[in-house]
Amino acid sequence: MLDFSSLLLAAALSGTCLSITMFAIWFTAPRARFVLTVACGILVLVAHVVLFWHYTRDPSPWLCQLVLAFLSLGFLVLCLSAMQYLGVHDYERVVLPTLVAMAVCAGTAYLGLDGAGFIITYATVTALLAVIGVMFWIKGGGQDRRILLVVSLLSGVCGVSFGLCGAVLLVKGQWVLGVAPDNWAERLNSVVAVACMTVLGALTLSLHHLQAQIELKAETMTDPLTGLMNRRAFTSLYWRSRLRSVHVSRHVRPRPFQEDQRCVRPSGGRSGSVPFRRRHQEI
Repeated sequence: MLDFSSLLLAAALSGTCLSITMFAIWFTAPRARFVLTVACGILVLVAHVVLFWHYTRDPSPWLCQLVLAFLSLGFLVLCLSAMQYLGVHDYERVVLPTLVAMAVCAGTAYLGLDGAGFIITYATVTALLAVIGVMFWIKGGGQDRRILLVVSLLSGVCGVSFGLCGAVLLVKGQWVLGVAPDNWAERLNSVVAVACMTVLGALTLSLHHLQAQIELKAETMTDPLTGLMNRRAFTSLYWRSRLRSVHVSRHVRPRPFQEDQRCVRPSGGRSGSVPFRRRHQEI
């Protein structure tokens, strides 16, 4: 069975490989800036994991503050990358509360309440992951809902794992630790973080391809000089409207036309109104 140190090293290795992959994608497609932001956020989280591994072996107050600061900063950068991808520009609504929480965490850790600092940091990370999941589900209306559902679900699962870490410390009343927290929630969080980091990396590639496809379609449908719709866009719009009108006319008939058709039917079924039948007999 793997010990806690092995889980931390596995998380650091997985994050390093994922960050290198994101940087390589950004070098090939510099316009995908959110990929660069994701790579930077994952790199900050890798630094947090490495510092946390050193903190488990040689704990110190200053190292504890660095560990907690890098954890909040890494998920803050990932949240900003999600906002950048979805076109949400209210960065201060996320940055300011996170910076306040980081300052409070640093103050409590400096006073010796490192356990309280861990609880505050875990609560901050849980809130950031919840914001990421909600934004992808609400703001991603033009994207594939299946991918957005998986992203929201993974963000929620990872946030719950961090919330459990803080809840265990809060229930036990461990306001002062002096060492790195080591319990079942921390081990579960390490496994969940490695799994979610790997899957979210693959989903980031999918989102990058979707964004490239949308941008390519927009470029082919607009004039490069004026930015207006070109002939291809008008032709596609015309045939799409024609197909829609043919489909509607094939399956929907006006009510008066159906009644007239039943009235003039020569045999079988309903024969129409009484005056019409009398006139028909006279003829």
